This record gives sequence, C-alpha cells and structure tokens, in this order.
Amino acid sequence: MKSLFVSALMAICLAILPGCNESTVVGAHSNDDPDAMMSGDVEGLNYTPYYVDRFIITGHDNGIEGGGPNIDPARPDHIPAQSGGACCGTFPVHWRPGLKVTVRWIANKKLDGHAWGSWYKADAEVAEYGLRTGGMFVIFLPGDRIKVMVRDGNANGHNSVAIRPADDDSYVAVGKVDDEANREEEERHLRNFGSVIKADPSIGDLRQ
Repeated sequence: MKSLFVSALMAICLAILPGCNESTVVGAHSNDDPDAMMSGDVEGLNYTPYYVDRFIITGHDNGIEGGGPNIDPARPDHIPAQSGGACCGTFPVHWRPGLKVTVRWIANKKLDGHAWGSWYKADAEVAEYGLRTGGMFVIFLPGDRIKVMVRDGNANGHNSVAIRPADDDSYVAVGKVDDEANREEEERHLRNFGSVIKADPSIGDLRQ
C-alpha cells in the first residue's frame, strides 16, 4: 500500500501543473456509459480562520481521486478564500447516490507562522451533480467540517460555489484529527532532521 505521504506528494505535483479549463470524459467511455469517468480541475474554498496547507481526495472504490493546493484563511468578513485549480481530479460522469470519498487535509490552527499544522480527515458523500460539470470542489467549514461537490452550474442548493453550505446540509461531513497521518508525518520529519544532523553534526547542537 502506498504511503499517505506519497499520495500527498502526488497531490503537490498535480497542483503545479496547468489547470484543466473544462471537465472532459477520460478513457474509451462515452457519456452514455454508466461507468464513464471525467477529469477536471480540483479547487478548494476555505471558510475557516485557518490556513489549509493541502488536501487529498480518495474515493471508496469508485475511481474518484484528486488533490488541491494550499488555501489562505477566510477573510474577516467571512468571505471564503479560494485555491487555484489543480489538474486533474477524476470523478464519474454520472452521479449516483453513495459516491463516498475520504478527504485528508492539513490545517494550521496555531497561526504562529512556524507550526506545521495537523492532518485531519473526513468521510463524505459527493453531492448530487448533473452532466455539465466544471470541476471538483472541497469546501472547508468551521468545526473541521467539509463538503465535496462537483460544480455543474445548476445552483440547486447542493453544488453552488456561490452559496455557503447550510449547517443542516446532509452532504456536510465532520472530520477529526488523523492520528495515523500525524504519526507518519512526525516520523518523516525526524528522519529528515536526522539526515541533516548526520551531514552536519553542528546543527544538532542548536537544539540543545
């Protein structure tokens, strides 16, 4: 099984590639194929006061995947911050009930300019969408809550990026601290720091 942080690295690489202007059907499928997949930009909206370093989307055996770059905190007047588009996420052409994903993200809640932040995760169902799609969004809400949606322009209340999700939106999922990912991250930092000290032992003296 690939490490979570290999997946994170892939998400970063995706974030620096040019964005996909439109969602496109991928593979040899047609729009009539119930199993057809589509690719499109992945973006984030941040309604929280915390910096989101990155986020990763992993589908539950449905082919959905993607990731997005960092997002600034929301403005003091509660206007959400929006990330740039990362190319490309994949998702089914045809929405169906039960499209579940796991979203993992890093939120820096210390706001000190130095702390790395912590990994969080949430399992969510992708909100209903139509055939005219404009990319996949993850919306970050206070209380470690998220919503995953595919913008389709119909503004039906499930997937309009212009409308903040309601507190009783059934597609909003509550996340929690991802202890396993944070342990892996800490171990990775310790390994990297040990390599630096081995190359230059004097650096270790600075920690005394």
